[in-house]
Amino acid sequence: MTKERIILVAVVCFSIVVVASRTLSSAQASNGKPMPLFPPRESLRGLSEEEKAKAIEKWAFDRRQQKLRSSEERGRLMGTAAWMHLLRVNEAQWKIIEPRDDKVRLLYSTAHARALTWRHNDKQGFHWFRHSEGAPLIRAKAPDEMTEGEKLADELVDLLDDPNSTDEQIRKKIDALQGARENARKAMPEAKRELARVLTTPRQEAVFLIRGWID
Repeated sequence: MTKERIILVAVVCFSIVVVASRTLSSAQASNGKPMPLFPPRESLRGLSEEEKAKAIEKWAFDRRQQKLRSSEERGRLMGTAAWMHLLRVNEAQWKIIEPRDDKVRLLYSTAHARALTWRHNDKQGFHWFRHSEGAPLIRAKAPDEMTEGEKLADELVDLLDDPNSTDEQIRKKIDALQGARENARKAMPEAKRELARVLTTPRQEAVFLIRGWID
């Protein structure tokens, strides 16, 4: 190997180490805990090759979810700061507005509940993404994080993907999802009024009116 090639290989290796270190440092900064680049060896000891493959796949999925959760939390904090600036409120005022804003947002989510997203390509065909499994760049939600509408939408997707599901089962789930949407739509006007009652300036009213959170 020539001297130039040796130098080039060294530079490439060093660059990989730097990128990996930066990624790791970013993850550590976001949650305060080191994120290993590979699953611990002891966790794979004694497993068959198939079991190892499944364990590594699960570890990779959990690692992606942890990174997405950290990114989501940073986005939430940045979003909160942006709304406080836009509304010109302090933390005490935001604590009064936020739960009412959340209520309208969750009702809106249920009133328009659907599958998370979908994908289609020649190799894998058509696939509905469930809220419980997440999607590329979207974190999976735990059951206690999901709205009633999101849970029902996931259950309806399960039935659509099940070749043995019956029309009766699908109809019952359709009725349940439509019922949840209708209940959310009925509760929306009062939730909007509750939000409107705590707004104290024309600017705040304008912001939520444009957003569609008040009438």
